[in-house]
Amino acid sequence: MNALSTMLAGQPASTRRSRDPRVTTVLTTGKLILEDREVLCRVRNLSTMGMMIETGAVLRVGQDLRIGMRCGSEFDASVAWTRDGAAGLKLHAPIDVTAVLAARPARSRIIRQPAARAPRLSVGCPIELEARGQSQQAMLLNISQSGAGLRLPFRPYVDERLLLCVPGLPLKSGAVRWMKQGEVGIRFYEPLPFSTLAAWVESYAQSRTQ
Repeated sequence: MNALSTMLAGQPASTRRSRDPRVTTVLTTGKLILEDREVLCRVRNLSTMGMMIETGAVLRVGQDLRIGMRCGSEFDASVAWTRDGAAGLKLHAPIDVTAVLAARPARSRIIRQPAARAPRLSVGCPIELEARGQSQQAMLLNISQSGAGLRLPFRPYVDERLLLCVPGLPLKSGAVRWMKQGEVGIRFYEPLPFSTLAAWVESYAQSRTQ
């Protein structure tokens, strides 16, 4: 049995490791890019031609999608199997597992962040934020566990502190890290828990379709 076949059989991680060392057991955050939305997932194991994920999204066997991983890497895949919130993905082209897992973001001495840069999910949600002692209206363009992309009615300065009030999420504060073509990127001082963000993304996606 090759690495992909072992993975797609949906066997326990311990069995997969003992039978085929080419299947790498990991625990990292990714995003699924579906036809109508983007959702969070957890990647549990990985090989050159497949991976096993956990997600709250409803997937169907044979469905085509893209999966985004560390530092912006995205791969085309199709759903091979689903079971109890888990799914096996068959990649359309082989990947270099070592290179994917080696990708690391720059570390910050001030802001805590996950070891692997979390993929950002496109949203487009109006929010309020507090800056310079005043409440401001803004647009949340994208969000991840570690930060967000915003469109603001003013030009902030790098390292300026912003407090975000996103409906359905706890208040999040962070520092401005970059500005480009009217967009602003901030890094949260404390990462959002995976379960909190995953549930919010699913709820927000459903509200947009109603």
